[in-house]
Amino acid sequence: MKRSNCTKCHYPVTTCVCEYVSKKVNNRTRIIILQHPDEVNLAKNTVRLLQLQLSDIQVVVGESESDFESVLMGLPKESTALLYPGKDTIDVHNCSSLEPQLTHLLVIDGTWKKTNKIFALNPYLHELQKISFSTIPENQYHIRKAEQSYSLSTLEAVGHFIHIVDGCDNQPLLHLLNGMIEQQTKFMPENVKARYFEE
Repeated sequence: MKRSNCTKCHYPVTTCVCEYVSKKVNNRTRIIILQHPDEVNLAKNTVRLLQLQLSDIQVVVGESESDFESVLMGLPKESTALLYPGKDTIDVHNCSSLEPQLTHLLVIDGTWKKTNKIFALNPYLHELQKISFSTIPENQYHIRKAEQSYSLSTLEAVGHFIHIVDGCDNQPLLHLLNGMIEQQTKFMPENVKARYFEE
C-alpha cells in the first residue's frame, strides 16, 4: 500500500515537517538547483526543504546538457555563478565586491560522483565564475554520511551562501533541517539513532 504524503511539504504524513516551516526566507540571489534524478525521491533530500523555505528557488532535474539547456542558456552569464570547489574560485566572503552583483547561483545536487559528472557533461558550467567556501560551518546533517570531511548538505551550502552574500538569516533553514532529522529518526531504535549522533 502506497504511503500517503502531506499535501503541503510532500513528505510522508508520518514524517511531515510542516510544523518546522517558518516564514519564507527572502533571498535576493535566485537559487537554481541542478538536481541529479537519483536525488528526487530520497527521503533525506534537502532540496525539498529549500523549496519550502526560500522565496526564490528553481529546481531542474537532469544530468546532460540537453536536460538543462533551456534554463542555462537564458541566464545572464556575467552575473551568474556556480557553487563548486576548485581552482580560480571566488571565496563567498568576497562576492560582495563582484561587478556586476550576482543575480543567480547554480548549485548541483547529488553525490560528489554525480555532481562531478553533471559538471563534466555541461560545458556551459565551465564558463561561469565559481564560488567556494574557504571555511565552512559544522555539518549538521547527521543522518546522511558525508563523502568528504568538508561536505555540507545542499541546504546547508545554500543557507551559508545566502547568509553571507544576501544577508539572510539562515536559522529558519537549519531549524527545518533539524526538524526533518528529528522526524526521520523518531522511529529508530535508540542504539541505531546513536550511530548518527556520535561525536
